[in-house]
Amino acid sequence: MKRTILTALAAMSFLAVVAGSANATEVGYNRKFGLGVVLGAPTGFTGKAWVGPTNAIDFGLGFYGYGFANRCFTDSNGTTVCNRGGYNWATLNVDYLWQSNIVRGQAQLDWHLGAGGRATWIGDCQGDCARLGPRGSVGLDLMFNNPAFLELFFEIAFVMNVVPGIWLDIEGGLGVRFYF
Repeated sequence: MKRTILTALAAMSFLAVVAGSANATEVGYNRKFGLGVVLGAPTGFTGKAWVGPTNAIDFGLGFYGYGFANRCFTDSNGTTVCNRGGYNWATLNVDYLWQSNIVRGQAQLDWHLGAGGRATWIGDCQGDCARLGPRGSVGLDLMFNNPAFLELFFEIAFVMNVVPGIWLDIEGGLGVRFYF
């Protein structure tokens, strides 16, 4: 995973550096709403709605639990919860983003900071089945002149769970959004 993230960052940086000058991408300017997918922790669906020239609302619906058949853990009430495979954990997050340009040319590379929240719930649980907490994110966004409707992104997010207990989660993913 770490090698994949570093390769993606290097590729995005290389594209931004070698790009010549041209018209700006339509993402965030003429096209304000995008939907796509993200791979990582969690894997799922993502969306972004631009609300200003440097501000957007980012949201995601993610899933955990794939590939961990018959994995069990004990929740804070002492109840054993087993993941029988499939997508048993789901997350919903919403962040307000502040985005700034790094490089502009044939491709536009931006970085962003975000603040928001995340809710997580477990499908077949008898105890603490939900988690809730504030979320902060930092990431890179790569938009192109051609195709002008495409955005690639990488993001790392930190979540301070406050319900049912207090602990830190770290999420990260690489994704793509298509803008309308």
